[in-house]
Amino acid sequence: MEKRFNITVYFVEPAQYTLDLIKNVHDKIGAKYRFLYPKSTASTERKNAVRTQSFWSQIGLLYKDFRNSYFIIFNGFYKRELWFFILLNLFSRKKVQIGLESDTLLNIPINPFKKAFKRLVLSFLFKREFIYGLPGGFGSHTNLFKHYGMRDDKIVILPMVIDNSKFHKKKHNSIFTFLFVGRFIELKNINLILQSFLKLQQKKVQINLVGEGELFNELSTRYNNSNIHFLGKKYGDDLVNTYSNADCVILASKSEQWGLVVNEAMASGLPVICSKFVGANYDLIENKNTGLIFDPEKEGDLTKKMLEMYRDKVQFGNFSNNAYSLMHNYWNYNLYKQQLFSLVEKIRNA
Repeated sequence: MEKRFNITVYFVEPAQYTLDLIKNVHDKIGAKYRFLYPKSTASTERKNAVRTQSFWSQIGLLYKDFRNSYFIIFNGFYKRELWFFILLNLFSRKKVQIGLESDTLLNIPINPFKKAFKRLVLSFLFKREFIYGLPGGFGSHTNLFKHYGMRDDKIVILPMVIDNSKFHKKKHNSIFTFLFVGRFIELKNINLILQSFLKLQQKKVQINLVGEGELFNELSTRYNNSNIHFLGKKYGDDLVNTYSNADCVILASKSEQWGLVVNEAMASGLPVICSKFVGANYDLIENKNTGLIFDPEKEGDLTKKMLEMYRDKVQFGNFSNNAYSLMHNYWNYNLYKQQLFSLVEKIRNA
């Protein structure tokens, strides 16, 4: 496929999710890839980072990719590199098909100027014949493209997936353990999680919190409780073991475009309790019997869902099995590749 259908993929930066996707999908199909920004000074990351080059070197690099590619996959809508490709397509005889890969939910701005600007830009972009929409999920992520004018036949789901093989089923715990994994910032609503936990008043329940950030010291000092454990940042096998030593993951975000923590939890066989504002809900939780969704703006709703998860052992077991099965048997790299191949065939036959 790669010799007859040259693909170049542009990522924002080499995050772990991105590196795993490259290793398990793009490298195997012979796709070329670049990063816009390097995440560190490591030479293996910097060599593909566009923004580390001089301005004219960037122009030359982008033009070379345009000339040598039949299909470009680009992450996001507003980066200048994308709009350079758009201009080349508009004024060049050679047309390169462009896929816009996005984990962005449909969110219509309240401010009338932002609302008008967003509609102007995205409607112009999505109605180009050479543009395809590649949302990360089937729900609101897809609705974003439809809302701003993209035809259904131009939209192909490229699912938000992780390397499920890194994670294994949880161990049996004598104490029921809730788990939070993420940055310690206001958006993650960690204070709500801890307040809700304290209201449980159950002796054989604890909560582990993994991560770091601006609120870590404040929260770890305020919630000095023997059943609340602040574990700091975890990587690799340590993170995997943290999942396997837990029973249920909580994500209480006030806003979350996707939430790969949900993928990681379910790949470990953990049910999840998710805020209704988490983007992964539609594809991974709603009508899937893998966890519970709560309203963070409704008083006591999280505590209610935590008690339900703890007390209903039959439901908990079903959630656990369904979560593990969904991730390892369906929502994985095989699905991503199937969708990508179907996109290639769609473009070829257009």
